[in-house]
Amino acid sequence: MENDTIQDLRVTNEIPIDTPSNRVFTRERVEKLLSAAIGKTLLEVDASGQFASHAGHTKVTGIAGDVIEVSVLGCHKDCKQEPDIMVDGVRVELKTTGVIKPKKQDSPYVYECKEPVSITAVSIPVIINEEFETSNFWHKLAHMLWVYYWYNSSTTVALDGYKNFPVLGFQFYEFSADDKLRLKQDWLIVRDFLIVIHREYSTQKERDAQYPRLSSELRSQLMLIDTAPKFPHSPRFRLKRSFATIIADQYFSNRHLEKLASPITKYSDIDEKCKQLTSMYGGKTFAEIADWLGVSLRSDKAKEGTSHYMTDKNFAELVVLKMFGSKAKSLNAIEDFAKIGLIAKSLPLNSKGVPKESMKMFTPNFEEWINEEHFDESFLRDYFAEHQFLFMAYQYTDSKIKSPESIKFVGFKRVYFTDNFIETSVRRFWEDVRSLVKDNGLKIVKEYRADGSPIINPKSGTQKEAPNFPKEADYDVFMRGSASTSSESSKTLVINGLRMLPQEVWLAKRVTIDLFNNQTI
Repeated sequence: MENDTIQDLRVTNEIPIDTPSNRVFTRERVEKLLSAAIGKTLLEVDASGQFASHAGHTKVTGIAGDVIEVSVLGCHKDCKQEPDIMVDGVRVELKTTGVIKPKKQDSPYVYECKEPVSITAVSIPVIINEEFETSNFWHKLAHMLWVYYWYNSSTTVALDGYKNFPVLGFQFYEFSADDKLRLKQDWLIVRDFLIVIHREYSTQKERDAQYPRLSSELRSQLMLIDTAPKFPHSPRFRLKRSFATIIADQYFSNRHLEKLASPITKYSDIDEKCKQLTSMYGGKTFAEIADWLGVSLRSDKAKEGTSHYMTDKNFAELVVLKMFGSKAKSLNAIEDFAKIGLIAKSLPLNSKGVPKESMKMFTPNFEEWINEEHFDESFLRDYFAEHQFLFMAYQYTDSKIKSPESIKFVGFKRVYFTDNFIETSVRRFWEDVRSLVKDNGLKIVKEYRADGSPIINPKSGTQKEAPNFPKEADYDVFMRGSASTSSESSKTLVINGLRMLPQEVWLAKRVTIDLFNNQTI
């Protein structure tokens, strides 16, 4: 096997490649062909000259898939809306997917899928008359073959850039019963939405005017899929990036996350659970909840014989896990949450019910941020558009006391960010940060009081200073430094030669309280 080449293996296939049978394989043959490709670049396995055939083009959609399908497997290209190959008598959909190193610095994954995975067209004249089991959508998903290549670039590359991307591996994949049910629920939401439009509007012109609502109005309801692009472009079903990443992670890490005892099959399951838990525990103190749930408030890092409590936020996460019946140590370890991109965030309130602070979202990768060319393809947009958030609100009843007996649980709320918020607040923030760095407008600014006197750090005795990134006063999404101290040794981030504290993306507290109090899903 070590001496086999892609060309040798393809040519010795007993089924001639110049007949329709070129798409019929045994599993053994597929595994042998793809195994020979692992570790080689897409150019090295391009036996049929797919790159050469597109010479002169800067961008060719699906070039990696063409190389795997035509050059490695020896198939002829086609545009049929059916699974790509037949393996041991079973129709199998081939998905060649680019993966990247995680953009979040604290990501638990070895690789993440670069983008959502396109499945099939949302064929409106067809889907409104389909049932799930016999739909084009499920026909494509029932049996899959994932081939992974490393998109080893922090920027979007042209055609030639793909030549050096290596093939990392492959896996045959079938969805679990729970995932199939989630996919079915999502598909039905899309189908039924289109059926309503078809029934309520009699002319094609009227229907065409309603179709753009598809992507925006359904985004908050769909768990594992979305539809893109928006009308008037022909939309396609896609697996969300968070869901595709879990599938890839199971291959690369061989890690299997914990499943909840009661699977979440639709968002209303989460909403009902939130209402139930809020009714049960709302108004109770952390100490009462800890006793009720049988959990310890003591920090794992506390020394023997001491009573040091874990932080309020750590306890809040522990409470979420216990309330949902999980034994996991973090929300990232729950498969149900990870697949649908649900992120839990604590929302501490003061005695008047107002957020005590803004909400930290994530640590950005500035190098990739600055190299991103389009907001629609940015990590920032992906974070706010693809994820939903589970806010857990708790209130400090006494501003002078921060003990478990004085902190009360308020309730849960599932929230999401609207298209308008993303296209205005998030886009503006992305553009302004990018402009500051790329155009050399970034600088370190000394901080002063209203009377002009310098603000001094009490610990270091030095004047406070910070980079002129967007601030909370003027932005809904903003940047803030984060470290245990503001000493020079803590300024580990260097951008354009300027040393600063590690920077985090934050959400203004006025936005968090508005989401918690006013958003109705």
